[in-house]
Amino acid sequence: MSQIANFFRETFHVFSSAVRPAAKSVRENTGLAALSIVLAFGIWVGVTQADNPSRSTVVPIDIPVEAINVPANAAVVQPLNTVRVRVTAPDTVIEGLSAGDFLATIDLTNYTVGDLLLNVTVTSSRSNLRIDSVIPKDGVNDQLKVTLAELRSKQIDVSVDVQGSPASDYTMGAPDPDVTTVTVSGPQQFVSRVSKVVASINVDGRTDDVDQSVHLVPRSESGELIQGVTLTPALTGLRVPIQQQKFSRSVVVSPQIVGTPATGYNIVSVSLSPPIVTISGSQSLINGTTTMPTKSIDLDNATADVVKTVSLDLPSGAEVSGGPPTVTVTIKIAPATGTFTFAVPVSAVNLSSDVAITGALPSVNVTLFGPLPVLQDLSPNDILASVDLSGEGAGQHTKKVTITPPTGATVRTITPTEIQVTLEKR
Repeated sequence: MSQIANFFRETFHVFSSAVRPAAKSVRENTGLAALSIVLAFGIWVGVTQADNPSRSTVVPIDIPVEAINVPANAAVVQPLNTVRVRVTAPDTVIEGLSAGDFLATIDLTNYTVGDLLLNVTVTSSRSNLRIDSVIPKDGVNDQLKVTLAELRSKQIDVSVDVQGSPASDYTMGAPDPDVTTVTVSGPQQFVSRVSKVVASINVDGRTDDVDQSVHLVPRSESGELIQGVTLTPALTGLRVPIQQQKFSRSVVVSPQIVGTPATGYNIVSVSLSPPIVTISGSQSLINGTTTMPTKSIDLDNATADVVKTVSLDLPSGAEVSGGPPTVTVTIKIAPATGTFTFAVPVSAVNLSSDVAITGALPSVNVTLFGPLPVLQDLSPNDILASVDLSGEGAGQHTKKVTITPPTGATVRTITPTEIQVTLEKR
């Protein structure tokens, strides 16, 4: 610590030794010191001007003019024209200027309605710049034309302009704006032309509710945009409900068959093309539908396959997606099969001419299997039951019975399978 204290004491003594002679010189030569300062400043200005000289020029920037202190019962008829300014400033300053570096105003304090020619005041936020003059586009010198009109206002209901349509199978509910009435204010000549205030919103392709803030726009009866008026409020929240109107699901087609095939015929199979369809409709309809019936298909007395294209029996409000509301139904009909038993008389074949059958040959019971329509139309005479007596002489013989069935039938059983045949000489 003592070393640090010694260091500061030595530093103070050195600084005092250097400053005392300079201070004494300044007190004894005050005029010379002042002259030195002035000369130094002049040299600095000269060097600065040589490196970055100032010049006077019209800045090629249009500066918007703002009307201030507008009377409460009046309004500026149309936007004020812009102005330009002539300035004096160094080149580096001029080259970097923008409209934001200037503020141009017209003070309307104590003025009444009518056409006015008023001074424009322009100030700049740049300290190294001097404004020499103001050059209005349509005025004289630094004055600008201003038209004040009596302020009028009226209330108009908001109209909603919905553009586009929701996605397929969706519907749009009634638009609901937060603001239903707007105050339109401004010059009488403009306010009188406003016949509606429109809030526009686009719902094209939407599948969910639209809720957004939109600008309100004043328009004439023909839809022309009216400028020069103020809307209060200028924005509104706007909601448009979007709801799914149609729902869909795939369901199995159920053929509705009425009547029965002819006696002896059965339904073998039923096929559909397509077997499944997609239907659409309200949510309650879709939730309550698991199968889709067809219109009736009559099979009364059918003896052959039935192929029909029939309409679906759609409930009210339902639609078929992706195709016509019809299906092709193919119903295969085939004869039923069964057995019939017949008492068939036996006949002899290949009987020698020198012998004769003693008595009558017995009948046998023959059971046939086949299509019922075929069997139902048969009689015993349609079935051939025979015994072969080739080479047999007089005497008693046990012979096997041979059955020849009609076409379409097969023999299941023969009772008895053999019979006794007695032959005698002629």
